[in-house]
This record gives sequence, C-alpha cells and structure tokens, in this order.
Amino acid sequence: MIRSPTLALPAIVALALGVRLWGITFGLPLVSARPDELPVLHTSLRMHGGDANPHFFDYPALYLYVLAGLFSLYYGFQLLRGRVSDSAEFIVSFRDHFEPFFLIGRTATALAGTATVALCYEIGRTLFGRTAGLVSAFFLALAFLHVRDSHYGTTDVPMTFFVMAATLALVRMYRTRAPSDAWLAGVLAGCASATKYNAVLLVLPMMAVEGVHAWTHRGDLKGALRETHVFRWGLGFTLLFVGTNPYLFLDYQSALRDLHMLQQSTMAGMTPQELLGRGWWYHLPFSLRYGVGAPLLGAGVCGLAWMAYRAPVPALVLGSFPVAYYLAVGAGYNVFVRYMMPVVPFVCVFAGYAVAELVARLPRTVPRGLAAAALSLLIVAPSAHSVVRFNTILAAEDSRLVAGRWMHENVPAGSTICMAGNYGHLQLERAPAPPKYQYVQYDRRAERFVVRGQPVAEMPEWVVVQRSPLPYSDLSPVLQRVLDTEYMLAHTVRAGALFQRGNVYDVQDAFYAPYGGFRGVERAGPNLEIYARRQ
Repeated sequence: MIRSPTLALPAIVALALGVRLWGITFGLPLVSARPDELPVLHTSLRMHGGDANPHFFDYPALYLYVLAGLFSLYYGFQLLRGRVSDSAEFIVSFRDHFEPFFLIGRTATALAGTATVALCYEIGRTLFGRTAGLVSAFFLALAFLHVRDSHYGTTDVPMTFFVMAATLALVRMYRTRAPSDAWLAGVLAGCASATKYNAVLLVLPMMAVEGVHAWTHRGDLKGALRETHVFRWGLGFTLLFVGTNPYLFLDYQSALRDLHMLQQSTMAGMTPQELLGRGWWYHLPFSLRYGVGAPLLGAGVCGLAWMAYRAPVPALVLGSFPVAYYLAVGAGYNVFVRYMMPVVPFVCVFAGYAVAELVARLPRTVPRGLAAAALSLLIVAPSAHSVVRFNTILAAEDSRLVAGRWMHENVPAGSTICMAGNYGHLQLERAPAPPKYQYVQYDRRAERFVVRGQPVAEMPEWVVVQRSPLPYSDLSPVLQRVLDTEYMLAHTVRAGALFQRGNVYDVQDAFYAPYGGFRGVERAGPNLEIYARRQ
C-alpha cells in the first residue's frame, strides 16, 4: 500500500465512493426519511424558478445555489428529452417525480465526501509524507459518521469538503508563502462559511500561519507586515461570502430573525437539557466515539498530542480549527451528531500521523508498508463494521414503505386514519393524485382526536402507531388505553429489535436508523403497529 501510492490512492478513493453510494436511494419515495432534505430541495427549486432570495437563513446560501444550478442542468436535460416544455412545468414535475431531485442532492454530497478523502491524503502527504497521507485518507474513507452523512442531500459534508480544501491551501501557504495560496485559502474558507456559518472559525488556522511567519521574522517587523497574507486571505473570504449571500444584507430583517431563532434553538436545545446535556460532554463520548470508533478516536487524540510535541507548528495549524470548533459548537444544547462532521477529517489526519510515526520507528527488518496497512485495518475496523451494517440497513426497504403498501392494499379509500407520534409517519398520498384517505390528528394536550384543531364526532377507523427508541414515537397513557379498549391490532411491520441493548441513536436528528450497535435491526424506520377500530 505504501510503496505504490499511485495505485493505493485511487483504490482508497474508489472504496470511499462505493460506501457513500451504497444505499443512496434509501427511503425513496418517502420524502421525510431524512427530514432536513426536503426544505433544502424546496428552497433550491424555488431559486431555480427565478427567486434568488432563499427566504431561509438557517444555512448560508452557497449550497442552495449550487443545488439550484444542478437542478438547472437537470432541467436542460429534461427539456432536450421532451419531458418538460418550460421551467414552470419542470418545477411542477417535482410533485410527480421528486426522486431524481433527491438523488441529485445526495449524489453531490457523496462526491464531495469522496473528494474530501483525497484532500486528507494531500494534507497528510504534504506535511508528513505519503504513508501519513494514505493512512489518513483510508481512515476517512471508512469513518462512519462521514460515510453516513455523505448519503444525505444536506450541508454538513459539503461544508467539510471546503474546510479541508481551505486547510490544504493554508498548509501550502505555510510552506511556500505563495500569494496564490493565500487567495485560494481565503476563497475556500469563504466557500466553507457560505455553506455553514460556523466554518468562519477557519480564521484561526490562518492567523496561526501568519503568527508563525511574523514570529520567525520578529527582528524585521516592517518586513513581516509587508509580507503578510492577512489582507489577501481576508479579501478573498469576504468577496466570496458576501457574493454568495447577498440576501443576508438585502433582506437583513428576515436574516436577523432566522439567525436569532437559530441561536435560541442552539442554546436551548431541541430536547430537555438534562436528557443529553451540553455538547462539550456529549460529542466526545458519543458523537465521535460512535462516529469514528474508539480506536480511531484514540489514535487521533494521541496523534494530535504527539504532533504537538514533535511538530508544534503543523499541530497548531491543523489543530486550531477542530479544537476551537469543538469548544464553540459544544457550548450549546443542540447536540446533533452531524455537528462533529468537520472534526472527523482532522481526527483521521492526526491518526494517520500517529500510525506513520509509529511505523517509522519499527526495525528495518519489519516490512513497514505491511505494518502500516495491518495497524490501519485494526484501528478502523469498528468504524468499518458500522459502515457495513448501516449501509445494509439503509439499502433495505424502509419500514414505513412496507407499512404504506399494506395500508393501500387493505384499507378502503375514504377511511379515516390517525398517525400517532411525530416524524415517523407513513406517506400514503402522492401529489397530484387526490387524497385517498381522510386524516385525523391526536391532540396530546387535550387527549382527543381532532381535525384542524377541532374535536371529531367519532374516533378514526385506523390508528398507526410507531415504536422506536427515538423520543418522537411515545404514546400518552390515555391514547394507549383507547387503543386497548376500542381498537384491535390488525397488522405489524418490524424494522427489527430496535430496543435491543447496545443499540444507540442520534436522538435529535429524527433519523430512524441506529448510530451504533445495529443489533437485530433489519431496515430503517420505526416498528409500526396498525390498529383497526372495533365494529
């Protein structure tokens, strides 16, 4: 592996792409399989239609514009095929054939995730040699959290791609002091921040690079100031960020409202604060522990410490962003595991450095390439196991699709249906066809069935109940008693032994597949019970 990097790197990149495309059609045609995808698609599709204002400022606009551009390419393709006659018809087609739009976003993310693997190689190789680069890339190729989120048409993996691209440019700027690298680093950092706001912390490694340069020229302060790249980096960053987010300023009142609500949500948390705690104490033992596996996380932490001792300047340049990012993100009570996405590639680079340094100290009689490969496989094994189990589950048909098919086959048109819980609902209708069923909600506060907030005269004919470790499925004791006395269990659909000991979940993100353990789980989605009202 180490002696033939020209063969090893393409093999690692191909492996990375394969595990990121495996199961990428998950959930479809269920639009809520990954809840955050639909609002992103809707916003980008509206932009394609001519409204450049996102009217949505939880995320910056760059990824939304990129997605809108990809939709425009798809529109041109559909126009040439005669499938649509104009842009308005193309937008309306989303209601009938939305699967390609989901796959466009997911595939773009998978490609960005795969490209990040190659960036890890280049960062490791540039600073520490080919062995460190290849091992770093191999670790990220099979880093579970990065593989998992590379399946989603959301912003976290694209932002991480730009973070690592900007870091590579900074590394080159540190080594060569070329003005072109400074401009590139600023532009790429602007791209990262224009994809997710918190990437603005890339200013720290940039200041670290310039601080080291100023220190080495401390006897010539004027010369150090004359040669600084702060202006180039800052101008490149500002032009890119402002140029791709004009409506942050043109529609600043809406932007301030959304950003204020986002800040409140982050600090308050989407679950009771005592349930998961603050991010500082959650992400290391949970998000990263299960996201990359304990051996890889341990190797990354040890690698950073070793690098700080042996190569303090590269450690400062590489370590300043992930450490500051962890501290900043960990301050809140919103603890989505995806928040740790930008940290994962750095963990892999630090672990790759540790392996390379350890192997370099072996006796010359030991085949070092083989030793590096064996040690890397041992370290990444738990994460690779999670990747295989997760992708196998993802590739199976979602339990909500199985249950929906049964409902269509067995529940007469016009029946009244209540879907208890939240997020894990079946998708029984598809536009533009007229609704087949009538829907009733259960108001947990008032403990009654309602339609548009008003109580109904009689209970629904069917109730669909979801059972899952996620906190969106629980039933009130009152509703459970109603089911026990007024309904009979007509059918069940099992996703597996979801409550088996050792299975853990990403609680806040409402994604119905395990984050660790995977024991007895066969498919994504909750276990579902379908109740029919007694006659």
